[in-house]
Amino acid sequence: MKKRILKISLTILIALIVLGAFNACKPEPKTIGDLMESYEDPGMRIKIRSPFSGSVLVAKKGEIIFEEAYGEEDREDKKPNTIDTKYGIGSVTKQFTAMLIMQLVEENKIKLQDTINKYLPYLPAEKANHITIHQLLSHTSGLAHYTGLQAIGVPLKDFGNTRYSPKALAELIGRTHLVNQPGTAYYYSSFGYDILGVILEEVSGKSFSDLLDEKIVNPLQLKNTGFGTNEYISKELAKGYSYREVYGWDWWSSEHGGITTEAPFRDQSTAYTAGGMHSTVKDLFIWSEAIKSYKLLSPELTNIMLTPNTHGHCYGWVRNWDDILEKNTKVRLYGHGGALSGNSAFIAMYDDETTIIYLSNRSNLRAEEILHQIHLRANNLKDEYNLKGYPNRSSYTAFKKAGGMYALQDYFNRLSEYSGYKVNPSNSTMRGVMKIHLEAGKIKVADSLKTVFFNSYNPDERTLNEFGYDFLYSDNPNYALEFFKENIVKYPQSSNAWDSLGEAYLTYKDYKKAVICYNKAVALGEKVSHKSLNIYKENLLKAENKLKE
Repeated sequence: MKKRILKISLTILIALIVLGAFNACKPEPKTIGDLMESYEDPGMRIKIRSPFSGSVLVAKKGEIIFEEAYGEEDREDKKPNTIDTKYGIGSVTKQFTAMLIMQLVEENKIKLQDTINKYLPYLPAEKANHITIHQLLSHTSGLAHYTGLQAIGVPLKDFGNTRYSPKALAELIGRTHLVNQPGTAYYYSSFGYDILGVILEEVSGKSFSDLLDEKIVNPLQLKNTGFGTNEYISKELAKGYSYREVYGWDWWSSEHGGITTEAPFRDQSTAYTAGGMHSTVKDLFIWSEAIKSYKLLSPELTNIMLTPNTHGHCYGWVRNWDDILEKNTKVRLYGHGGALSGNSAFIAMYDDETTIIYLSNRSNLRAEEILHQIHLRANNLKDEYNLKGYPNRSSYTAFKKAGGMYALQDYFNRLSEYSGYKVNPSNSTMRGVMKIHLEAGKIKVADSLKTVFFNSYNPDERTLNEFGYDFLYSDNPNYALEFFKENIVKYPQSSNAWDSLGEAYLTYKDYKKAVICYNKAVALGEKVSHKSLNIYKENLLKAENKLKE
């Protein structure tokens, strides 16, 4: 039996080596078409997280130089995607919502510095009396993103399966906890754009769909763009899919090394004005040209709409996305991506008059890689302008040899200068650098990094929890406590944060403090009928029993 297993394993190993050698020998794609075919080919899937399926349009100086479709809009029926296939565009919707707001500003029906209590007086005063239209547009309102639902006991799955009226959605958002005080910091929030949608309907007296048609779709003669019903989405749009790589025995029986599954249903009322629209690459090209030529909005207000605020965010657009500039420090652009379960989208307008638009019925594509490689080929450029000097983080020794903290800081200072806004190392980078310093016994450096993370990153509840648990189950479990404590300081009404702190104390065998935390988690969980309330009670009982022993 052992010999047979060894023989099969050897066969798989040889197959993987041959496949790797075959892909390594493939020539570098020279044209945009070659590139996209290589992305459709699963041999290139690792570079963009999934085989590409969707439509692509590239233009130079207002003229289309490439448009093509790949993959299938319905895998079951084997129906191919075409250049006119309609896809969900996710957060690219925010561009249209921002434009509608600015059009009403131009008509003197809305003011950017108005607080939302002028339009939605039924929302809690802590939000309605302080959050402005400008803050909603620029992601500085302090409102949570979808992860904020967990703290009030609303599972994301239940949220996505529920139909809300605009007012009911606004009231739900009103129940979520502020991430920070309005106007004090950047925090990406789709809920902020949902509130803008409710305000649009309140001010205009029309549904978002009708207002969109009246002020944007019809004037630009966009034939395949809108905000559809659940029924329309299910019948008229490409079906969304997600792709996951697999390994070991699963690889041998998989489809090109991965598993593709159809995306779950999500009610349109929950995607709404933050991510519920659909379009085609051709329509989005018309849209991008209309913005440049001021067809929908005056030059003055278009300039305000495209002025970068905190973290490069304009109204519905991002100026100089740092992930792109990291790959090519010479480019400058406006862009925004979109991601729904089963869909990915991006529209990018470069200062050199290159426009790149792709829509896909696959989740979680690596947009920065796709855009970068297409832009190189559209402009016959060599891939030689990437930002250099990112230090090796595989170990403390390697990190120090590469320049250590000085090199890391220098790298991001230069990236910030290119981008035009402060760019920090990613959360995973900060966590990794903390870990290698802890492992090397450099506690003071790790502590200083932790302080910077707390003060400069404005981490949300989920991030703090992830850091806490990552350290709790590492070689430095005692380091987890400060992350859990920070979570209850920032989110004192979160039952989940208190439960996590209780688990940390339970791990440290400080049962008295664990009981206190679990009691708090249960009390807060009962207020919102939290889905994990029974788990909190079980944890409390476990801690109480440990305390009695």
